[in-house]
Amino acid sequence: MPRRTSVDRAYLEQHGRHWRVSVNVPAVVRDIIGRPKLRHDLGTDSLRTANLLKGPYVARFKAQIQEALTTVGRQRQSTTHEAMELAKWAREAKERNTSQEDWDEYHQIISERTVEIRTRNAMPVELPAIDNDGPGLGWINRPEDVAEARRFGRIAYQAGTPFAEFHEAYVKGSQVAARTKADDERSLRLLLQWLQNENVDPEIERITPLRAHAFAKRLPTLADVAPATCNKYLSRLSSFWAYLATVTEVAASNPWVGVALRKTGPKSGEEERPFTDTEVAKLLLGPASPHMLDLMYIGALTGARLDAIVDLKVQDTANRVILFQARKTETHARYVPIHPLLEPVIAKRCQGKAPEDDLFPEWPPVRKVGSMRERSFKASNHFTDYRRLVGVDEVVAGKRRARVNFHSFRRWFISRAEQAGVEAAMISAIVGHKHGSITLDVYSEGTTMQRARRAVAKVKLPPLDGSPIREIQTVRARTR
Repeated sequence: MPRRTSVDRAYLEQHGRHWRVSVNVPAVVRDIIGRPKLRHDLGTDSLRTANLLKGPYVARFKAQIQEALTTVGRQRQSTTHEAMELAKWAREAKERNTSQEDWDEYHQIISERTVEIRTRNAMPVELPAIDNDGPGLGWINRPEDVAEARRFGRIAYQAGTPFAEFHEAYVKGSQVAARTKADDERSLRLLLQWLQNENVDPEIERITPLRAHAFAKRLPTLADVAPATCNKYLSRLSSFWAYLATVTEVAASNPWVGVALRKTGPKSGEEERPFTDTEVAKLLLGPASPHMLDLMYIGALTGARLDAIVDLKVQDTANRVILFQARKTETHARYVPIHPLLEPVIAKRCQGKAPEDDLFPEWPPVRKVGSMRERSFKASNHFTDYRRLVGVDEVVAGKRRARVNFHSFRRWFISRAEQAGVEAAMISAIVGHKHGSITLDVYSEGTTMQRARRAVAKVKLPPLDGSPIREIQTVRARTR
């Protein structure tokens, strides 16, 4: 039910016997306007008459303030941000010797702004006559304005801290891929949507562990994605809350810790797998384009991820090593020795190019501004089409991804290195996996290049001369 009031004091204050219009001037433009408030005496002691007369003056003062804000290159603050600044002032005021006069002004500003927000879109309505005074003037406030005024008061009086206001700075400062930043944005939108549906204020204090678990349970339906993707969103919210703890003390406890949906792993025979030697030979002997063939050779003989290969520059291949930048959960760039069979491939790719040129100009960076696609997107599609063309495929009914893809080269390299007797720590160093040991992950400078070069050379390609290929027998059975 819209709120109805018989009198309205928004933008009005009594001065002596008369009412006058009064509009607060934002601090950022007070020097331009020359005063903290804009006022005009209405020349009447009747509140009803003052309400009828104030409109043009309020509009003129607001236009003057907006012009000043435009001059300094700022738009009028959102009411949420305005309330947060008041709350910040109050927190700081408690730590210093603040006068009662300043505190009175603080309370007066909140009171006036709350009334202003609540009544800014009020619709006039005629009320029955009171005695001989004639018909009165009433007002109907919009429910959304009443709710916004209530939120403004809660925030200004430090009863709630809105978290969405901190998200832009968090995303801007996070060192993650564009796609992960998109997950940050979507996870926030989904949380705000759920809170709105549940009629819960989007404030840090309202997000308890119980509410975090309730949101997680609702997330698969709300987002229409698989549990694994839901867990990615929940992880991004946890990361955001960890950031909040660095900027506001009310977020000292992270309600998202341990909040996750149970993932159901692939059944036996459905998980993604390495290529077999026969499949590697098919891929390398098939009618691939020269750049696709070079891409596959590098993938097979380094175990590197597709996007890391496509991003390489000529200067990343100096001194008989390849410099791969960190990807996914990797924390450091790494040098990988160039396999003897790769040396002619790399030499051909670098011929006639400057150090800063792309090693694979055939797949340039995505040009569309704001695109979340990785540079390797087209290379991945090209490889998928080629892989299917030569008959290297394994599709599981009901699954979007095949059991084999370009990442299967990485799995093949790791498997063949292990079977050649390369120790696990060396394999992890070459492909960028964590060792699983604090000593090696944190304190070690890493393995020597000489040992790494011998390890890489132990990985052998299957025969590419048409001779029979004998698959290596492993202890782990391959599901039919």
